[in-house]
Amino acid sequence: MQAVLHQKLPADLPDKRTHCLAGGLISRYCSVSEAYLAGAAKEVRDLLGHGDAEWRDWQADRVGIACARASADDASLVECCSAHGY
Repeated sequence: MQAVLHQKLPADLPDKRTHCLAGGLISRYCSVSEAYLAGAAKEVRDLLGHGDAEWRDWQADRVGIACARASADDASLVECCSAHGY
């Protein structure tokens, strides 16, 4: 998962867009289960650490996963996240 995000996810994106694209990319290149797990783990880490756990982050992760299911390629995934406001 880390390799996919490092190679495919642009740096310095707005937070919710990052969540949407990360969920979608992990779903596309790893698995849907891993995408859900990564999103949940990130929010738990934020909750228990110094981050800011947000329900909207989890929602953006789920939109990204749904976009990945409906997208034929990375460009379609990006368009789908944009269409949902991320």
